[in-house]
Amino acid sequence: MPRKKRQNDENSGCERIIPLGASSDKSSSASYPGNTISTSKYRWWSFLPLVTFEQFQKRANLYFTFITLLMYVGEHSTFIDSTVSWWSTAAVLIPMMGLSMIISGLDDLRRHQSDRQINSQQARVIRLGGKYGVYLDTFLWKNIHVGDVIVLKSDEELPADIVPLACSGSDGQCYVSTANLDGETNLKIKACATEAQAFLCEGHAHGPPLLDQAVEKLAVLDAALSVEAPSKSITKFSGSLNINHSGVQSTSSLSASNLLLRGTRLRNTAWLFGSVVYTGPHTRMVMNSRDIPTKMANLERVVNRAMLVVLGAQALLSSLSSILYVSTEYRFRTSWYLYPSGTWVTEGVASRLAANWFKFFILYSNLMPISLYATMEICNYAQAFFVKSDLLMYDEEQDCPAAVRSTNLCHELGQISYIFSDKTGTLTQNVMELKRVSISGQVFGEVTEEPGFSDVAGVHAWRQMGNQKHVDAFLEILAVAHTVMVTTDRKGSQCYEAESPDEGALVEGAKQMGWHYCSRTADSIAIDMHRQSQTYKILGVNTFNSTRKRMSSLVRSASGETWLLVKGADNVMMDRAEHVPAWLTQSLTNFSLSGLRTLVLGRRRLDEQEVQAWLQTYDAAQCALEDRDAKLEAAAEQIEVKLQMVGVTGIEDKLQVGVPDTITKLREAGIQLWVLTGDKLETARNIGFSTNLLSADMDIRVLEQSENVRHALQELASTALTPDEGGDSALMVTGAALEQVTSVGLLEEFLQASSVCSVVIACRVSPLQKAQLVRLVRESSDPQPVTLAIGDGANDVPMIQEAHVGVGVSGKEGRQAVNASDFAIAQFRFLERLLLVHGRWDYRRTCKFILYTFWRNAIITMLLFYYTFFSGYSGTCMFTSTVWTSFSMILFWPIIATGISDRDVTAKQAVEHPSLYETGRLGLDLNITKMVEMLLSAFVHSFVIMTIAVVAVMDLDVAATGSYYSFGFMVFSWVVLTMNYRATFITTTYNFVFLAALAVSFLTYLLFACVYCSLPSMFPEVYGTFQHVVRNPVFWMGSFAVPLLAVMIDMFKAYLMLEFFPDQRDLILEQSLQGKLSDIFRDTKHDPQRRGSRSSSFDRSATWHTGEMSAISSSYAFSFPEGQRVQSLGALPRLQRDSDTTLLDNLASGRPSPRPSPSFATIASSDSDSGGSTGTASSAAEPKLQKPRASNFSQQTMPSVQFALNRKVVLVALISSGVLFVLMGFATLLYSLSSSQFRVVYEAPDDWYVGAGESKKSYSGEILIRPCHEPQRCAFPITVPADLDPPIQVYYEVTPFLQNYYTYISSVAWQQLEGKNDVKAPVVCETRTRQTQQGEEIFPCGLMATSVFNDTFEIEGIPIDTESSDMPVWREFHNPPDYPERPNVSWLYERYPTVTSRALGIQSKRFIAWMLPNFLNRAGKPYGVVSQPLKKGQLITLHITSTFRVQALGATKTLLLTRGAQNYTLAYILLTSGALCSALVATVFAVYLSCGRQPGKPRQRLSGFSTNWRHGPEFDSTSSEEESSA
Repeated sequence: MPRKKRQNDENSGCERIIPLGASSDKSSSASYPGNTISTSKYRWWSFLPLVTFEQFQKRANLYFTFITLLMYVGEHSTFIDSTVSWWSTAAVLIPMMGLSMIISGLDDLRRHQSDRQINSQQARVIRLGGKYGVYLDTFLWKNIHVGDVIVLKSDEELPADIVPLACSGSDGQCYVSTANLDGETNLKIKACATEAQAFLCEGHAHGPPLLDQAVEKLAVLDAALSVEAPSKSITKFSGSLNINHSGVQSTSSLSASNLLLRGTRLRNTAWLFGSVVYTGPHTRMVMNSRDIPTKMANLERVVNRAMLVVLGAQALLSSLSSILYVSTEYRFRTSWYLYPSGTWVTEGVASRLAANWFKFFILYSNLMPISLYATMEICNYAQAFFVKSDLLMYDEEQDCPAAVRSTNLCHELGQISYIFSDKTGTLTQNVMELKRVSISGQVFGEVTEEPGFSDVAGVHAWRQMGNQKHVDAFLEILAVAHTVMVTTDRKGSQCYEAESPDEGALVEGAKQMGWHYCSRTADSIAIDMHRQSQTYKILGVNTFNSTRKRMSSLVRSASGETWLLVKGADNVMMDRAEHVPAWLTQSLTNFSLSGLRTLVLGRRRLDEQEVQAWLQTYDAAQCALEDRDAKLEAAAEQIEVKLQMVGVTGIEDKLQVGVPDTITKLREAGIQLWVLTGDKLETARNIGFSTNLLSADMDIRVLEQSENVRHALQELASTALTPDEGGDSALMVTGAALEQVTSVGLLEEFLQASSVCSVVIACRVSPLQKAQLVRLVRESSDPQPVTLAIGDGANDVPMIQEAHVGVGVSGKEGRQAVNASDFAIAQFRFLERLLLVHGRWDYRRTCKFILYTFWRNAIITMLLFYYTFFSGYSGTCMFTSTVWTSFSMILFWPIIATGISDRDVTAKQAVEHPSLYETGRLGLDLNITKMVEMLLSAFVHSFVIMTIAVVAVMDLDVAATGSYYSFGFMVFSWVVLTMNYRATFITTTYNFVFLAALAVSFLTYLLFACVYCSLPSMFPEVYGTFQHVVRNPVFWMGSFAVPLLAVMIDMFKAYLMLEFFPDQRDLILEQSLQGKLSDIFRDTKHDPQRRGSRSSSFDRSATWHTGEMSAISSSYAFSFPEGQRVQSLGALPRLQRDSDTTLLDNLASGRPSPRPSPSFATIASSDSDSGGSTGTASSAAEPKLQKPRASNFSQQTMPSVQFALNRKVVLVALISSGVLFVLMGFATLLYSLSSSQFRVVYEAPDDWYVGAGESKKSYSGEILIRPCHEPQRCAFPITVPADLDPPIQVYYEVTPFLQNYYTYISSVAWQQLEGKNDVKAPVVCETRTRQTQQGEEIFPCGLMATSVFNDTFEIEGIPIDTESSDMPVWREFHNPPDYPERPNVSWLYERYPTVTSRALGIQSKRFIAWMLPNFLNRAGKPYGVVSQPLKKGQLITLHITSTFRVQALGATKTLLLTRGAQNYTLAYILLTSGALCSALVATVFAVYLSCGRQPGKPRQRLSGFSTNWRHGPEFDSTSSEEESSA
C-alpha cells in the first residue's frame, strides 16, 4: 500500500524495533515504505518536463533553440529582419529532439515493465491465525512489509532485506550467492540469529519435518528485533534479537553475517525463513544502486572544440556582412522601389550593426551542423551492433558475445594510447591449481601442462622417510583451515564450493596428497586422512579480508591438542613468524620466478588456558553490538603471533589463450601497456616474460621503496632507453613505492620516468592505487591521452570507471567489472580485434562523417555568404526555407552508410599490420590540420559552384529560368550532386549498404523536388519550377560540370598526397590490389621472441568449482496451510527431515511456478547489454542462446568493391573529366555561335555615354546605343546587325536592380496571385503598397507588384506579341472570383495599363515574368515575341516609351532581341577546365616518368626534406618499429 514520503523520511534514519511471533503488530510497519522498487526515470506526469530538460543539456540543442527563437523574433519584430523562416530550423530540430525523447521513453518503458515484473513476483509469508495458529500464504513482493516473516527454498531470490531466524543448515548456517549485488559468484556463509535458531529448531528426532516444527513454534515466539537505521553498507550491520522464553530474557547480537540482502539467492540450503527488516528503497541493494558514470568520447570533445571554432567563424562572417550592409545601407534606402518615399535611416550605427549582426548570424547558422549529433547516434548504434555481432569475439565455452554498454565510445577504441590491465582473470584464466609446495624447505612439484599436482608420489615418499610430522602439519593446514563447503552437482558427484579459487585449489591439492576433506558442520570438520577418518572441532575462525591478507582457524584435533592454523600473504606472515627460516625466502623467490601465486602456511599450538582466555575475547567480539568487525580483527591480532612457519604453496593461474600474441600486437600498434596486479614482484616479472610484455633485450628497471625515492626516479628517467635510441624499456614498481611517491608528491616525476617505457608493471597495488595510476596518466597532458582499463573483478571497477574506456572480462570473478564497464568481452585476446579492427574502423568512419558534415555545412554557408554580394548585403537566403530544411534530410543518407560500413583495410590487414593503428592513436584523421584542410576544400568547392552558377545566369535569363526560385533550386540540385559525389569519394568500400543509401538520397531528392514544386496551395512561389528547370540544357551542363570540377580538384590533390606522402594504409591497399602483400610492414628488428606460454585451455578438476550451484532436488507430498496436519515421516534420516520442504511445496499446489525474473541489479543497469553468461562452461547439448547471427551484414563481410586511389584511376578520372569538359564547352560554344542577337541600350547614367558612340561590338552581339531618358517617347531607326529568324524573343534588362533584395522579394502576397484572399497580406505588404492615398485597396499588394516595369516597345510595321505562347513564361496567376467588380480596389490594369488589360488582370505574362524575381542583381525579363524574320541590314523603326524610373538608381535599361541564347563565358570556362585537365594529366605523367613511386613501395626519404608534417610513418627498412611507437 502507498506510503507517504514524509513518513518514509521520518523513519529512514531511526533505529527499528520489530516485534516477532506472538507479539507482532502490523501497525508497527505502517510507517515504513513498501517493498515496491522503481528503476524508471519518469512518471506519466514528469516525462515531458524531465526529458525536455535532458535534451537541453546538449549544447547543440540549446544553440539551435536559440537560433529558432531568434528567427521567430525576427519574423515578428522590427529589431531583427530574419531572412529565414523559424520553422526551417524547428522542422529539423524538433524531430531530432523528438526521436531522442522517444528513445528515452522506450528505454524507460522497458524499465517500467521490468519493475512491474519484479514487483509482481510471489513470495511465501508466514501469517498468524488459521486452524493451527499459523499458516503460509503467498504475497506479491510489492505487498511485503517490515515485520513480515518470509520463507524461501534453495535457489530462490530474496525479496527484501531479512534477518534469518531459522534454516535447514546445521547450527543455522546458510549460503547465499551475491552475484546480483556485488558481482561475485562465490558463495557467502551466513547464519541465523543464534537464539532464534535454537528456539525454533529444537525438534525431536522422530517428529514432523524440521520446517513444520519451526513454523508452528513461530506462533508462540515472543521476541523483538532491534536493528540499525537503513544504510548503504553491505559489509556492516548491527542489531540484536531479544527473546522472552518462559519469562527469561535472552539477547543475541546481530552482525553482517546475520543479514540477508535483497537480490541475493539462497544456495545449498533447503529452506530458510526470516523477518523482513528493510523494504523497497531502504534495502541495501536499492540504496547502493547507481548509474554508471557517463563518459564523453575524445572525438566528442574535439567536435565541441571545433564547434566553438565554427561559432567564432560564424560570428566573424556575421560581423563582416553586417558592416558591409550598414556601410552601403544608405544607397539602398534611397531606392524608391525598395523603401517607401521618405524612409531614412534613423537608428544609430551601433544598433544597426547589432540588429544586422543577428540577422546574418541566423542566416549563417547552418555553419553549425544540426544533423551531426543525430548522425553520430545512428552510426554509434550501428558500430556497437557490429561489435556485439562479431562471431570472432564470441566465446563458445561461456556462450558469451561481446557487449557494448556505452555506444558513444566505439570510435574511442581506435585512439587508445595506454592500456591498464589486471592480471588475474584478465591475462590469466583464474583457474587455480596447486603446482608446487615447499614443506619445511623441501620442494615438490613442477609446473606442467597436466592438470593437478604432479609430485604426489614424491610427497608420500618423503613422508615415509621420517618426515611424517612435517608433511601432516602442512596438509593439515590445507585440509582444515578454510571455509570451503562440500556439495553435490547435478550428476550427484561431490564437489567443493569455495569462496575463492585459491582456497579451492589448496583443498583439492590436499585431497590429491591424501588429506581428503569430507564434510563440515558449524563447529566441526571431517577429514579422511589416508583412509582414516578424523574430526576436528572448530573453536573459531578469523576470516580473510583485503586488509588482513590472511585467515586462520582455531581447531581441536581428535587427540585433544589445540592448534591455530594460519595461511596468508608472505609479508604479513613473516611479520607474525616466530622465526623466518632461510628456506622460506628461497622458496618464495623460486615459486615467484615460476609465475606462481604464493601463500605461506604457519601454525601455533596453544595451551588450554590461552585458548579459554582468547575464546572469551572472541565471543565478546562476536556478541558486540558496536564495532564488531574491528573487535574481531583485534582478537585475531592477539592470537596470530609467534607462528611456526610450516611451508609455502605455489598456485598456478594459467594464461588465457592468445594473450602473448595479443600483447605483441598491441605493442606493435604503439600502445603502452601497464599491468596492475596484486602479485609479488617476482611473480609479475615472470608473467611479464610469459605474456611477451617483457623481453630479454629490454632494459628492465625496478622502483622499490627506498630512502631517496626522488633520486631513484631521476636515475630511472635519465638512464632508460627510449624506442628512438634503438631499445625498449620496462618499469616495474611496487605498491609500497607508489605510496611513497604519492606521499612525497613525486607523481609528476614518476610519470616522466614511466613515459619513456613501453611497459609498466605495478605490483602489490590496491584497487585505489589502480584508479590513481589511471587518473595520473589520463590527466598528464592536454589533450588527454586516451586510456583503456581492462579487468574482470570487483577490485578492477575503480580503474575501469576512471579510464576513458573500460572493458570488463566476463570471467570467473563475477559480473561486477562487466556491469561497470563500457565494453565487455569474454577473453583478453578479443581485445586485439576490438581495438585494431573495430576501433580503427570506427574511428576512421566517425572522422569521415564528422569532417564531411562540417564540409557540407561550410559549403552551404559559403554560398550564402557569396550571395550577399549579389543581393545588396540584405541577407537574402539563396534557398527557400523549405529547401534549407531539406538539406539534412537528403544528404545524410550516404554519409551514414559510410559511417556504418566503410572499411579502408580488411580485418586481416588491420591485424597483420598493427602499426596502422597509429592513425587513431595520433589523431591523424581529425585534428586542426584536417579541419583547416576541410575548410579550404569547402571554400574551393563552394567557389566553383558559385562561379558556374553566376556564369550560367545569362543563358538562364534568356530561358526565363534565372528567377530567384528556379535558379536557387538549380544550385540546390548541384549542391546535392557535389556532396553525394564527395561522400562517394571519401568512401573506400562500396557495398549494397552504401549504394542503397546513395540511391535513397537521390530518390529523396527527386521525391522532394516533385512534391515541393507541385503544391501551389502550400508553396505557390516554386510551383512548376522543377519541371521547368530540368528542361533547360544548362541545368544538365551544370549538373555535370560542378561535380566534374570537384572530381578534378580532389583527384589531383589526393594523387599528389599519395605519390609524395603515402601512409601505410595506402601502401597496404596497393599491395592488396596487386595480390602480393609483402612483409615490409612487419617489425623484424624488435619483434619480441615468441615464447611457449602456458596458456593452456585445460578445464579445472571436476571435483570443485567456484560459482553457483543448482537447486537441491527433492520430491515431496502436497498439503494446504489450512488443511490437515502433515503426518510424521517416521524414521527418516535427520538430514532428510531437516531439508524437507513439503510444507512450502504444498502451498504452490495447482499453481504454475513463477517464472524467474531479472534481478534488480540487472534491471538497474538495463540501459546496456550484459556481457554474456557466467559460471562454468555450458553443456554441449545446451543451445547457444547468445550466439550472434552469422549474416554477411552483421559480420561486415558483405560483397563489396574496394576503392583504392592510384595513378591509373587518377588518369582515367582526369582524362574522362577533360573529355566531358571539352565536349560540353564546344557544344555550348556552337550553340552560342548559332544564336544571333543585338541589344539596344536606351537609358543609362550620364557618365556611361562618354566615349560610347552609337554602337559597339561585343562577343555576344552588337550593342546599339540610343538614349531615351524617362519620361519620354522616342523613335529610333535601327539597322538590324544580324539575321534573326522567328520566333524572336524580346527581353528587357535593368541593371543594377535588386529584385533579390530581401525586403523586396519577401513583399509578395502569393495567395492573392492565386486568386485567393491572403491573410498574410497585411504582414508582407507594408501600408504604402497595400492601400492608395485615396484609401483604396491595392491588388495585388507588395513592393514588387507596385513597381512593375512599364516601359513599352514597338517595331513599326512588325507586331510584338506580349502574350505569345512562345514566351518562356510557364507560371499562371489567377484573378479573384469578384474581379473586377469588387468595389474600392485599385486593380493592376488601372495602375499599369501598358502592362496588362482589364481582361487579363494579373494573368498578363509581362506581369507574371516581373513577379518572378531574378537571382542576381538585375531584372532581365521577357517582353514579347516577334513572329516575323529580321534580316541583316534591314532598317526598322523602334519606338520606346520610357516611363520606368531609373535615373535616381544609376541603372541602365537595355532592350534585347535574340534568337536562341548565347553564353560564351560558360563555354570558355568549360573549355578552360578541359585544358586544365589535360595539364593535370601531363603533370601526372611527368611525375611518373621523372620520380614515380612504385605501387606498394614507400617513397625513399629525400635529402633535406621530411614528411613528418603528415605524422605518418616513413617506411624504410630500418625504422618501422621507431615509427610504430613514435
